[in-house]
Amino acid sequence: MFDKILQFFVKLLPGPLRKLYDRFEELIVYVYYGVLTTLLNMLVQFAMQFGVLALVTWDPRLENFLATSVAWLVAVVFAFYVNKKYVFKSVTTSTKQLLFEMGTFVSARLLSYFMEVGIMQIGVPLYHDYATDSDDPLVYGIFKFCAQVVVTLANYFFSKLIIFRKKKDTPADAAPETADAAEEK
Repeated sequence: MFDKILQFFVKLLPGPLRKLYDRFEELIVYVYYGVLTTLLNMLVQFAMQFGVLALVTWDPRLENFLATSVAWLVAVVFAFYVNKKYVFKSVTTSTKQLLFEMGTFVSARLLSYFMEVGIMQIGVPLYHDYATDSDDPLVYGIFKFCAQVVVTLANYFFSKLIIFRKKKDTPADAAPETADAAEEK
């Protein structure tokens, strides 16, 4: 569904912008799905932080930690699917290859998760120390947004350079060059 929405808008682009899109398609599609993943993450975070958890806990640090954790988990599942299928168009031919992608994806996301938790655990209490209203969703959202920017950049580089990198043809995989083809060069 999200793929069809993106393609609809791409078709509306004038020629020069379409060429620009074609040139940077992977990065643009990554940003597009990154925005959707971020929105999903933030929606779940806010629903947990200011909804469900606010009713059952009284410790802001525990609420923050649990809300960040649940939001991260939902976002990782969504992000793996869209990154594999739509962004990097990775095709796995074996269970071993799929498990490698899943394992490295989750490992990289765990690293970025700890980055996000660190930003939220430092930023939100720091804000609470100076705030008159310790549950201000706007300032909370600013910290969350900053954390998401840092995490999104880190995740792109992990995905591009490690997880879904394009495999180079090995000599055994490459087509043998014929004598006629060699002479034409």
